[in-house]
Amino acid sequence: MRHPFRALALGVALAATPACASLQLGQTRIENPVAAARSMDQRAYAILHSYAAIVEEAGDIVRDPAAPLSLKRALGQAERAATPAVETLQISVAAFVRARSDYDSVSRADQPALERAAAALTIAANRLSEAIAAAERPVDDLEALVRHR
Repeated sequence: MRHPFRALALGVALAATPACASLQLGQTRIENPVAAARSMDQRAYAILHSYAAIVEEAGDIVRDPAAPLSLKRALGQAERAATPAVETLQISVAAFVRARSDYDSVSRADQPALERAAAALTIAANRLSEAIAAAERPVDDLEALVRHR
């Protein structure tokens, strides 16, 4: 594992706050990054980073000789299902960020340029929303298998 403390911290945060946005433990506030996201691009980045940490942990499980073969196979299937959705999400969030940047840069330009940028931003936002919805389930399934260990 390349980043054991980061993966452990994210795993604890995700395990401690599966149904809520945050948990207060004394002075420490632990937040579920996906639930705490306030914008679509924040939610997408939270899913992408969660996926990366989950895949890293899944890799450790697969390399563990004591892990059951059925779990290793299930992790492989779940990862194969999640990866295309996550790759699409990466592309969609990049397109959304570019479209939002373009919109911001022409917000004081002439009306036709503004309308084109607004249309592009709307399309990118719709595609990002679809990509988020498509990625959440397979990433959650992969996370459930990692937690099951």
